[in-house]
Order: sequence, then C-alpha cells, then structure tokens
Amino acid sequence: MNFGIYCRKSYFVDTSESTQMQLTKCKEHIDQRFPEVSSISFYEDDGYVRSDMDRPGMNQLKEDIAAGLIDCVIIYKIDRVCSDMMDFCTFYSYLREHEVKFITVRDGIDTTTPLGEAMMYLAVIFSGLEVRTDSLRITDNMNHLAASGFWCGGQAPIGYDIASVDLGSKSHKTLVFNQAEIDYKNNLIDIFLENGFSLQNMETYCRNNRITSLNGSFLSTTQLYSMFTSPHCVRATPAMYDYFEAKGCMIDENSPREKWDGRHGIIVYGRTMEKRVNGKKRHSLAPPEKWRVSIGFHEPYMEDQRFFAIMAQFGHNTFSKVAKYDLPLLKGVLRCKCGRTMSMSRKKKADGSVSTWYYCPKRMRAGAEACDMRQIKADLLDGKVLDVFKEIQHDPATVKKYLKDGKKPARDSSATVRARMETCQEKIGKLTAALAVNNESAAAKYIIGEIEKLDIEYNTLKNKLLNFAAEERRAAAQMKSAMEKREAIIRLLDNFDSFSANERNEIAKNVLRECTWDGETLFIML
Repeated sequence: MNFGIYCRKSYFVDTSESTQMQLTKCKEHIDQRFPEVSSISFYEDDGYVRSDMDRPGMNQLKEDIAAGLIDCVIIYKIDRVCSDMMDFCTFYSYLREHEVKFITVRDGIDTTTPLGEAMMYLAVIFSGLEVRTDSLRITDNMNHLAASGFWCGGQAPIGYDIASVDLGSKSHKTLVFNQAEIDYKNNLIDIFLENGFSLQNMETYCRNNRITSLNGSFLSTTQLYSMFTSPHCVRATPAMYDYFEAKGCMIDENSPREKWDGRHGIIVYGRTMEKRVNGKKRHSLAPPEKWRVSIGFHEPYMEDQRFFAIMAQFGHNTFSKVAKYDLPLLKGVLRCKCGRTMSMSRKKKADGSVSTWYYCPKRMRAGAEACDMRQIKADLLDGKVLDVFKEIQHDPATVKKYLKDGKKPARDSSATVRARMETCQEKIGKLTAALAVNNESAAAKYIIGEIEKLDIEYNTLKNKLLNFAAEERRAAAQMKSAMEKREAIIRLLDNFDSFSANERNEIAKNVLRECTWDGETLFIML
C-alpha cells in the first residue's frame, strides 16, 4: 500500500503539534498496523492556517492522488486538514472519488475498515450539526445587535473607529468619528464627483497624483468602490429608507420609516458574504435581499443627496462586457515575472485592423517602480508557444525539457540502499549470535548497544527506500501526464484552423501548467 502522510502547522498557534511530531506519530501508526508498505510520501504545510485550503502541500497531495500514487492518506488529527465542514466534505469526497482510504491517528478514524468508514460518516454528521448550531446561535446574536444599532464586528468603515458603549450591565460596540479619515474620504469623493470620473479613471488619477490608501498602498478600483458605497456614514433619512426598501433589503421592524429622521447613521448587516475562489474564502457583496438594515446607534457624516450622487455617477459609466474580438492563445495563462496574470489590450491601426498586446496590470496600476515589465505583442508570445508545441510534436523526448524539476536526485540509488540494508541485517544477525554466547559477559551491553545502532540505521534506510519508491512513482505519473498533454498539443496543431479562438485558448490553459514572460525569455512548464 502507498501512503501519503499530510502534516500542517499554523504560524499563529505556537502550542500546536509540530509537523515533525505529526510525521513521527503517523509513521509509528503505519509500522504498527501495516506490515506491507510499498511507499510513504510526506506532504507538509508549515505556516498555513486551516481555513485556507490553497496550500502547497495539500495541492501536491491532491495531484499525487489524482495520478494514482496514493492508496491511503494518514494525518495526525482531523483538524490538520481544515476547520470548515464543507471543506472537509469536499476533501473526503475527493478521496472517495479516487478510492483512497483515510486514517486519523489521534481521532481513531480508519476508513480502511467498514467500521472505520461508518465512524467517519457519524463524525461528519455530528460535526456538521455542531457547526450549524453554532452558526445559527452566532447569526441570531449578530442580528439582534444589528437591530439595536450596534456594530457587529469586523473592521470599522473609513471615517470611524470602534468604541465600547456601556448600557447598564452590558457593553456593546459602536462607531465614533475619526476626523482625519472623514476628511480623507470626502476629498476623494469630491474629486470623483467634480471630474465625473469612472472608477478606473479615479484609480489612475490617484496613482498619478500619489494619492494612496490609508496604509500607504496604491488604491484599486475595488477599494474605491467599497469606500464610496459604504452606507454606514449616511444619515438615516426617509429617502434612504425608500432606497433600501426598493432594493428589497430586510428592514428591521424596530426601525420603521417614521424613525428615519436623519439624526443617526445606518447599520447594514450581512452586506458581504464569504465566497470560495480557487479554494480560498473571499468576501464579496451579497445580494441586497440578504441585507438586514436598521437605524444605527452612531452619528452620520454624509448627507443622503451626496450618497445618491455617488450612486448616480456609477450608473453613468456602464459598458458592455461582450467580447468584440477573438481571445489570444495565452489569455489567462501568461504571467508576468512579478507573478501577476498578464492582461491584454487592443490597439486599432490606421488601416482598421486591430493588434493585441499583453501587459502587466501591476505596472499599469502601480507604475514602473512596482514592475518594469513593458507590454508585448500577443502574436509574438503566442508564436513562441506554438514553436515549442511544434518542437514537442516532432520529438517526444523534448517533453522532459518542459517538466517541473522533481527533488534533487539522492546520492544513493535504490540498489545501494538495499545492499546497505542487507549488510545491516547480516551484522545484526552476527551480533545476535554473539550475544547468545556471551549474554552474561561484560561485553553483552556493548553488543546490545551496537545492535540498537544498527537497528536505527536499518529503519532509516528502510524509510529512504520507501521515499525512493514514491519518487519513482511520481516521476512516472508526471511523464504519463506530459505525454497525454503532448497528444492534446498534436490535436491542436493538426486542427488549428478548425478550432475557434476560445477553444484554442482552453487547450492552452489545460496543457500549460506555467507560462511566464520576463521581458526576454518565455518560461514554459507542462
């Protein structure tokens, strides 16, 4: 059986078990329970929190599972995988899809047996029930606080600080003015409205005039939009009540329209929601019908007409997102040397034709001091990739040039390690025979000590041999995957004109694992 040991430790919890300790416990469990082991692979994420499923070690484990290199995943505790129930169910479903068994040493879950798999289902059911119960309790409490006008947690909106307010036996959080931030935000809004800017125009203006965020970084369109549309600072007037009602928001019954007299600010709870993007949790704007709106305990600093003017400005700058031109081959694949995915722009020539260029969005937004990568014609880089594809098509051996380098080859080969193991066994046998003859002599303790040293050396060599086996299987799977990609490349080149631009782009995304341009050289990895 081929085992994959997964270990994780967070930077933020110094008291949690080290990855080395987890590895040791998992190896001990394998040695005790499984006499026949073909290979053991080790996957480590040191310094990654459990809420983030996009981890290098976890991603490599999944790749090896998909390649058929792992028969059983073993971890120390179930929380080493994740903290979210949905994340765990997704992970376990992935294991079941590839018929991979699952063992947790500390929790006693072992799906290599029917009883262990039944225990897993029970653990999932009860954990899910606990998570949902806690979620409902917390949501009810937050809804109650929001309905009372208090701040429910999270970072304060720009223009406010968070302060405690004592109301008898209880203490709650509310918002208080931060005049410097209010002046900063009002200045940005004045520039936005007076010039009739779009968000992109506003971002460019801020960059050119060295206007940064409060922490000194360049302002993005997302940050500007979030700042300008935050409703907490607006006076709770009847017009604002009508605005939220028209959007379909849930307005608290204790905040009827007649109480919206403009003396207080507005609390909007549930305006954002968690959304999963590439395995990571991101906050995005929730649908308005999910918003819970009430009169705030805090004071406002923005008039409702100013807020409506901002929203009207957004309405003036709408555009169609329907693509007018074909996608270039490397759209969504090509990365700049700074790590950003390169965007594309179009330039219309005098003869009416259009040329396409790749550019780094980091340079575009933050300037040449942030990234010195210049734009380049899409046809030039697309042609370089097609040249590589043709090289792979004509000579299968060139595939190796474009594969990710594995671990550095060990100085010892599998045969050498086996020979050393046999030597250890022979020495142990001879020393055991000598001990049987001299078990009561003074030399017995030295013989025992030497046997123990040889036993440690033998187990070390055994683990090394298992690692060799795992690496050999991984290399074979990588080569198999590369040859499958070569077949896709051949289909693309043989039928290039019959494929649409979108289809060619999708094939390139599936074939290219990495594609990076450093201004002189295009680095490609299958």
